[in-house]
Amino acid sequence: MRVSSRSIQMQWLRVLTQQQADVARLQQQLGSGKRVSRASDDPVGAAQITLFQQGIDRLETYAANADTAERRLRLSESSLNEATDVLTRARELAVQAGGASALAPEARLAIANEVRELVASMVDIANAQDGEGRYLYAGNRVQTRPFEETLGTVVYAGDQGIRSQRISDDRLIQENDSGADVFNAIRNGNGVYRVRTNAANTGAMNFTSASVVDPTAWVPGDYTITFTTDSTYDIVDSEGTAINTGVFYSPGSVIAFNGAIIGFEGEPLAGDEFSVGSSRNQDVFTTLNNFASTLESTVNDGASRAQYQTGLNNALLDLEQSLNNINNVRSDVGARLNVIDDQRAVNEEVGFQLQSSLSKIQDLDYASAISELQLRLVSLEAAQQSFARTQQTSLFNFI
Repeated sequence: MRVSSRSIQMQWLRVLTQQQADVARLQQQLGSGKRVSRASDDPVGAAQITLFQQGIDRLETYAANADTAERRLRLSESSLNEATDVLTRARELAVQAGGASALAPEARLAIANEVRELVASMVDIANAQDGEGRYLYAGNRVQTRPFEETLGTVVYAGDQGIRSQRISDDRLIQENDSGADVFNAIRNGNGVYRVRTNAANTGAMNFTSASVVDPTAWVPGDYTITFTTDSTYDIVDSEGTAINTGVFYSPGSVIAFNGAIIGFEGEPLAGDEFSVGSSRNQDVFTTLNNFASTLESTVNDGASRAQYQTGLNNALLDLEQSLNNINNVRSDVGARLNVIDDQRAVNEEVGFQLQSSLSKIQDLDYASAISELQLRLVSLEAAQQSFARTQQTSLFNFI
């Protein structure tokens, strides 16, 4: 079979082209530092690289989400600390105002003015933002100012929506607490029931403490304690059913029923009444405003002093409930921040493993690549010289 010079030249060209392509590939790899830049370089490796890169990209998204959630939770934590300071100061003022006879009206009014300022401070805290113009405690209505004060009443304009950020494939982290949960949904009194004095009372008796010693015996409802004489009383429920009747009372003793114990001081008069009702939700702003109103009330006799002292005792209980609620939310925020730290550490470890696996497949072994390039260059040069000589070969050279 005859082989033409043209066929030989085409074979040489194919060899040269392939060797030049191999040299170009190695030079491109050395320039990029990557062994696999295209799927054609290593189809199996390219598929693995895609999977690893997708995992790394997800982790980067989770890291950004974690940073966002952490920033907002840190701001919430700071604002809740400020709210705790406000309530702690209010409680100190309530204790300071505890003796009506020891404080002149001007002193009580001065304390009331400070409490009104505390209300304004609490409204500002409740309207805290995250630095992007989004309100922290507005629920999902992040562009709406959540708390507005109108005619002495603070109204919530947000909702109870909860926003979350995904910080791993299977973990969401709550990044906010609604203002309704933080500042509004607070049980007044001792959290179980609340004691009130009838405004028409003429005696000098007020409650001093309210507790539940047997929760299993407590029956939620509204009760009325009525003094039939200055030393006996009846207790009836909201249906008029008698719980206790004709019970003897002496100043300084306690009244107990249905697992509840209420301490009193002062002397009652026949007809005086005290109501005991189940605790209800009361926002922190109402608690502070009620406290200020008590301080602003007139105290000029035994009955008004008893009313004043009852108001202060209720203020102390309500403030304690508000503090407990704020601290519970703050503790929950701290727990979520810990979760973010823990998950961030896990994500970083997973990311390191993915990067290591990706590097093994994608990154170039420089020593091996340089050695191979040198061999390819030598081979290419030899092929080029051989090709040049074959082109000069002709039958006429031998005639």
